[in-house]
Amino acid sequence: MKLGINFFFTGHTIDVVTLAQASEKLGFDALFVSDHTVMPDDPTLSYREHGPIPAVLGELADPFVSLGMAAAVTRHITLGTGICLVPERHPLTMAKAVATLDNFSHGRVMLGVGVGWLKEETEAYGLAFSDRWTYMDESVRAMKALWRDGVASSEGRLVNFPRVRCEPLPASRPGPPVLLGTPATPVQCRRIAQQYDGWIANGAGPGAIARGRETILREYEAIGRDPSQLKIVAMGFDLSPETLRAYEAAGADMVVVALYNHPGTPMPLAGRMQQHQAMVYAPTPTPEQTLGALEKLAKLAGLQ
Repeated sequence: MKLGINFFFTGHTIDVVTLAQASEKLGFDALFVSDHTVMPDDPTLSYREHGPIPAVLGELADPFVSLGMAAAVTRHITLGTGICLVPERHPLTMAKAVATLDNFSHGRVMLGVGVGWLKEETEAYGLAFSDRWTYMDESVRAMKALWRDGVASSEGRLVNFPRVRCEPLPASRPGPPVLLGTPATPVQCRRIAQQYDGWIANGAGPGAIARGRETILREYEAIGRDPSQLKIVAMGFDLSPETLRAYEAAGADMVVVALYNHPGTPMPLAGRMQQHQAMVYAPTPTPEQTLGALEKLAKLAGLQ
């Protein structure tokens, strides 16, 4: 099973070049970056019912610029978005950015996508919050066609464009894997099976991973899709050997730990949302704190 880190890069954190190089040197398999292009300037809005929106979410660097810098100074690690908010981007522009990154990195992109949870953020782009799933599904279909053929058109309800050419083509053929970040409801498991290449399970324990995987594979079977193609990424906070064994037994292909303000110590699954809340509201970690936590996590996971 592969191991990765996810980080909130901002203008105040460790730089992406230093962290990407350190992650690859320590033996991690992937570097994921988070995404919010904008945040409403309204402190009264709630962060998933936990309190005011953390300042760091409004400071996040562009994911594709960040991953491009990481690609230039690494050779092996997967470059992932965890997750990219598709309703905040035009699919033609996004298709170009992702294809360029995958081409230049020699096929190392894993595109995690989602629709977001904040109504005001989505609607800042002129898209009705209720249309966000339709917009993302149509965008992903259009991008996959462009990556596969280099030329495509789209005639969806929300995503429409004439036949256009979009190159360079991704090095990954027919395109980089696109994983959906979502809770594993029956509707979303069906969506994953029908259109996506895998599932990003954010904050889910091994039990939830196993149940979600079972549901997705039933949907695969119903439409005759090859189950070996399914990729599952578990995003969490703990890299203890027992936790990793549990995730592997549940069917996860990769475990990605949230590094921002991580102490580098074991973090049990119980109370993980409270742990996450404390991490995002804490002051920005220094580069030294981040590298120290990264080294501790590498040792905890048995990489060193």
